[in-house]
Amino acid sequence: MIASTPAAADTLLAPAQFKAALWADPRRAVHAVAMGARIPDLAARLAAANVVDHECLRPGALTPEQQRVAAYMVPLERDAAITHWLLCEAAAGLGDWGVVVLSTAPRLALRSHLRSLTRARLPDGRQIDFDWMDPAVLEAVLPLCEAAALEAFMGPMQSIVVPRAGGIATAELELGRLQWRRARLAATDG
Repeated sequence: MIASTPAAADTLLAPAQFKAALWADPRRAVHAVAMGARIPDLAARLAAANVVDHECLRPGALTPEQQRVAAYMVPLERDAAITHWLLCEAAAGLGDWGVVVLSTAPRLALRSHLRSLTRARLPDGRQIDFDWMDPAVLEAVLPLCEAAALEAFMGPMQSIVVPRAGGIATAELELGRLQWRRARLAATDG
């Protein structure tokens, strides 16, 4: 699980309650950051769901293989089938497919920030691809960050939500520390 301030995961949310929490603040847009490498046929799924305004987080001209495995910023609508699939079914069936971000920033500003996070500089100066949206990477890197680095990382994101089989983890920056809250997710709304 993601490293965090100790917190019990005794809250049980139905999928409808989870969605209501994501869309509780009408000023915040809800976007998935979906990893094509983890979701087979992501482009076809988005096309079938009529999601046309998704944006690749890897800039420039890409080969078909690079496009297939790239991460995409996907706007989510509360009652869309793709939203339910990503938040409930994909989390249960595919494991760590990516994260959900909530932000009041304009879409292009958010995309620019998310793209800026996809490259990292190593201590020796080399730049590498950085899959920050992979929950395992978040677990390894974020606990090492100081307040200023966390603030820079979060940028215009108010929350990062990690949907997983049977539960969710939500991260928010509070007083220079990334606070994680956890909840179990019920299989159905009934």
